[in-house]
Amino acid sequence: MYQIGQRWSSRNEPDLGIGMIIEKQPKSFVLFFSDAETERNYSVEQTSLVRRTLTPGDELFFEDESYKVKAVREYDLLMEYNIGDEWVDESEIQFPRNDKNELDSILALSPARRMWFDLRRKTLEHQAIHSASPVRGLMGLKAELLPHQMYLAHDIANRPAARALLCDEVGMGKTLEAGLILHHRVLNGLSRRALILTPTNLQHQWLVEMLRRFHQPFSLINEAVYEDYMDGDDNPFDAQAFVIAPIDFVSTHSKAAQHMLQSEWDMVIVDEAHHLAWDPETPSIAYQLVERLAAASESLLLLSATPEQTGEREHFSRLQLIDHEHYHSFDVYQAQQQEFKQAAELAEQILPFTEVDHGLTQPDWRAVFVDYLHDVQSKEWFDNLTATDEDKQVNAAQDAINWLIDRHGTGREMFRNTRAAIGGFPERNLNVYPLAGNDTYASAAHHVLPESGIDHGLWEADPRWHWLKEFLGDQKVKTKVLVICHTADTARWLNDQLTFAGFQSADFHEQMPLIHRDRAAAYFADPSGAQVLVCSEIGSEGRNFQFSHNLVMFDLPEHPDLLEQRIGRLDRLGQRNIVQVHVPYIEGSVQERLYQWYHLALNAFNRTTGSGDKVNAAFKEPLHAFLFGNDDDQSLLDEARVYHEALLKQMEEGRNRLLEMSSCRPNVAKSLIEQINDQASHGLHDYIEQVTHAFNIHAECHNDTPDQAAWFIRPSTDMMLEALPGIEEEGKMLMLDRRQASQREDVAFATWEHPLITMLMDEVQGFDSGKLTSAILPIAALPEGTVLVESMFVIETAGHPRLKLAQSLPMTPIWQLSDANGKFLHSQFTADKWAEKLKGVPNRVAEQWVAALRPQLLEILQAHQLSAQDQARPTVHAAKEAYQRKWQSEIDRLRELQQQNSAVKDEHIELYERYLVEGLTRIDDHQIRLDGIRIILTTKPE
Repeated sequence: MYQIGQRWSSRNEPDLGIGMIIEKQPKSFVLFFSDAETERNYSVEQTSLVRRTLTPGDELFFEDESYKVKAVREYDLLMEYNIGDEWVDESEIQFPRNDKNELDSILALSPARRMWFDLRRKTLEHQAIHSASPVRGLMGLKAELLPHQMYLAHDIANRPAARALLCDEVGMGKTLEAGLILHHRVLNGLSRRALILTPTNLQHQWLVEMLRRFHQPFSLINEAVYEDYMDGDDNPFDAQAFVIAPIDFVSTHSKAAQHMLQSEWDMVIVDEAHHLAWDPETPSIAYQLVERLAAASESLLLLSATPEQTGEREHFSRLQLIDHEHYHSFDVYQAQQQEFKQAAELAEQILPFTEVDHGLTQPDWRAVFVDYLHDVQSKEWFDNLTATDEDKQVNAAQDAINWLIDRHGTGREMFRNTRAAIGGFPERNLNVYPLAGNDTYASAAHHVLPESGIDHGLWEADPRWHWLKEFLGDQKVKTKVLVICHTADTARWLNDQLTFAGFQSADFHEQMPLIHRDRAAAYFADPSGAQVLVCSEIGSEGRNFQFSHNLVMFDLPEHPDLLEQRIGRLDRLGQRNIVQVHVPYIEGSVQERLYQWYHLALNAFNRTTGSGDKVNAAFKEPLHAFLFGNDDDQSLLDEARVYHEALLKQMEEGRNRLLEMSSCRPNVAKSLIEQINDQASHGLHDYIEQVTHAFNIHAECHNDTPDQAAWFIRPSTDMMLEALPGIEEEGKMLMLDRRQASQREDVAFATWEHPLITMLMDEVQGFDSGKLTSAILPIAALPEGTVLVESMFVIETAGHPRLKLAQSLPMTPIWQLSDANGKFLHSQFTADKWAEKLKGVPNRVAEQWVAALRPQLLEILQAHQLSAQDQARPTVHAAKEAYQRKWQSEIDRLRELQQQNSAVKDEHIELYERYLVEGLTRIDDHQIRLDGIRIILTTKPE
């Protein structure tokens, strides 16, 4: 079906123009779009492309000369065109940007039902709105919209290259931030291939999160998968556009590493980046691999909650991966950091004055700003700091902080949001239950997991099981309880026992298919569903259960990060209760000593800590001896506690409030969230009803309120499509309410960015028969048999997605209505009101109309073409002004900031200037294309 040299266009990205296949693999191929000067990689199973060929009479260009196509034939899957004395194949020609005979090709179609014209129009209108939206790419997240995540993702994703170090504290959502940035760039055509490198224990969490939160399927390539691929000579990393790979695997498997590096990636994401060990003489293999990927990839995201825990020099080495040119000298970096630290201290002084009724004595602001006096004394806000009007003072203080952020924060590669800065997190309360041991569980003194080595038939003797049964039975109010244990076997056993004992319980573990896990989580989320959800360790990876506030640690993990992940399933923004952490342990067991370590040395149950890993490493050998009873010296706990507190104090003293402020500007974040809420699903309820009906897709509406609508979608035997992305054979519930959808694992969150919706919109545009429709108009005011014609023209531009042409001039529909004499009537109606007046026509009758009216239609539609060109002029003019204003204001802003901030580079500004010039040229080169026709005949009213 696919061959090098063939021409195709994208329904998803029509602004790319017409592309040619330049490379073909067994499962994929590459299209080069000359108009946009960009390439795209497509799977051979894709459904978003349209084959572009010419017919006799069309115009083509060959060796810069114009020719008329006289005849067409096909050879070896390529079209060949006769232009007189010779035949040329499609790979040799310059393809016209629009078919000259678009009208002829439409009139040659068999007319479709009348509703297809309206559906095409509405699809174009919705696509235009969302293509122009500044928050396109941020709407589809299946999670609550958190200000710091929205601000950070919007800032980084809109940069020419998305390169940043994401350093939010544990539990602040770095995975979602990286996913948002990737989703934004994929949806806006800026990234087409992405690689995520993770620690081995997080590979499945990333796989699930990308699918559940963003509907973005990734392929996992670990050792087992890689070996299966290696039957042939193909590069498995080339076969998939979106790949997750454990960094430990590629670091120890040289052939896999070579294949990974040979593949092209638009974006690389590295989780737990502080493990990229580096020193000047022998950087780790993992660091060297990421260094090579960083040099070859446009975008790079490094994620680390503790970026500086391995020392400032290693932290600098990771910043070099982000921008080697800027971070070329460690000495220069240290000097810049000192300046940034002084600015942060100044921000700390100003911050209290941003509060109304602060009651503080005004300082000598000239002394406070002594190092910046030359730059600020002419600023209006500087004068207003001493104003008698308190509102002016408060606003001036905020403006002063914004000035500092612009001076030192804009363009920075590092972002850090903290719980202290964001606020809104719940308290934690620890509840401990020492339990007497027994002979059966005597071995718990020597094993981390008490049940290790004990026959399953004896597990009922576990003191923790008896405690759990009593604890759940004694709950005065049947609150939801999350139970987490380490292994799937333990989770399954506990669930079986609880169910047998009469509790409403569900289990959740890695041995279950993903859809079964989603159903278990949904059963737990349902107010009338399970009281208890028993999870294996995988339950603490990525799932959020903040509707519950009781967490039972049936066992304790060996690593403090896993402990924090467990608590983090309930301790999240949006939690409205104190999180109750329940820890039962058998006295004298390893678990008791683990509890003592976490509680007395790290205080890990009552607060988050980013230093637990470092404390564990510092006390590795004595800690092992303590846990396994070889050393009962309790002074270890005191020493570790003092060491840990010193680390925390050091971190707090090094806390950079200016960095935190520059990582989230609340007013900007609030505006983004308001736009997302307004646009994410506006009008989608009605569209789902119309488009599923058009394609014969089974759709049941379970809630008819537009902003809270819920649709159950299932493939039908007679639907016009082969498959529905994101919808299983048994069907799927789509919910338009973000909060409701986020709380249920078994439903999808429907926005205009959901892959099912984008695919259906593409299919509407690709359904060629829908370009020609017919209808009758029952009306007494006009003679029976009067001909009326509706047309839909589209204003199109073509250019690289980074030009952001669609934000100023999206693919814009122009609806027109006239009689046979060329009198235009569309100003008298709205398109929707007009459509309500029409009725259907049998296909056979419609075909007869088209044949009989063809000469007349050609003349009428030529008038429509001229009218569309007239209507397009003010739209195009306004688009040019908007485009000029948008890019020029950004260029001017950066030039001003450059005077104060060395991170703003000349190349960055020059790049924007080139975008401005090229974008305006592309808008001037716009095309006006005929998209659809509806022929109407009047009849007598019944």
